[in-house]
Amino acid sequence: MFKPLRAACAPLLLIAGLGLAQPLLANDHGGGGGADLVTLETITTNLAADADGSSRFVQLAITLRLDDPKGAAAINAYMPQVRNDILMLLAGHSGAELKTTKARGDLAEEIRDAINGIVGNPAYTDKRGHRQPAIGPVKTTLFTNFIIQ
Repeated sequence: MFKPLRAACAPLLLIAGLGLAQPLLANDHGGGGGADLVTLETITTNLAADADGSSRFVQLAITLRLDDPKGAAAINAYMPQVRNDILMLLAGHSGAELKTTKARGDLAEEIRDAINGIVGNPAYTDKRGHRQPAIGPVKTTLFTNFIIQ
């Protein structure tokens, strides 16, 4: 009676013994699973009007890569403010502007600075007039989906 049960449990014990039950961590090359990644819910909002007066909207899926996995708790605690600030940033950009790769890269940096400003130290201008970025847990903003219509 116990032999079938033992036979059924053997593969599970083998998998656990191989270390597959341990949490996977992302590495610097984009692999792995995610203690240093925070995925935001998809954001859909209107953009600023284009030069011709036409209105567009954007749908974004954003994943944040963190310097320290402990920063995820702070970001999740302030998620309503994080989403609000991203929506406000997007409202200042037009669809025509966000079609270029450079503009999307600039937007990613703006989002990173906005979030780091919420959970870390905000950006500032030094005595020489140079803008210093916000310091916080977000290392990189990754767009996993970016649709403008």
